[in-house]
Amino acid sequence: MRAVTTREEQLVEWMRRHQTDVWRFLRMLGCDRALADDLTQDVFLYVLDHPVADFGPAATAAYLRKTARNLYLNWLRDHRRELPLGLEAQSEAAWAELTPGDGSDQRLAALRRCLDKLADRQRRALDLRYRDGLSDAETAQAMQATPDAIKGLLKRTREQLRQCVQQQVKP
Repeated sequence: MRAVTTREEQLVEWMRRHQTDVWRFLRMLGCDRALADDLTQDVFLYVLDHPVADFGPAATAAYLRKTARNLYLNWLRDHRRELPLGLEAQSEAAWAELTPGDGSDQRLAALRRCLDKLADRQRRALDLRYRDGLSDAETAQAMQATPDAIKGLLKRTREQLRQCVQQQVKP
């Protein structure tokens, strides 16, 4: 592999290596697909304007995730959206748990298999909340349930998915 000589070449290399994981990280934080697309692009534009040293793949990936998280938090504030509790402190820990090593593609495939096993009500709640971006209250209204019932359903469903993925993907 040849040495990267310009900021633009470095950026292209970082995009090639990290773009998919930055996008997935943003989705994990709660971005819808379109916003994740936009913010992923913004991450690399930010890096182009604010160059940093390349300290290796792991440190670069962590820096890009931090930049993505900060851009998402700024977007939430600018659009007067509710900030998820613990987003800043817990996002790196959650990412590390979900993607140990370079297994994010393997975990994504496992997650798809696990999603296929969900009951219709669980799947609908996930789709409304995360794909369609509805709040808990809006999801509850659409599903003719209380917000507390939806919160509980989503919490149980996320735990079920986490356990299912962990069973399929052993480190």
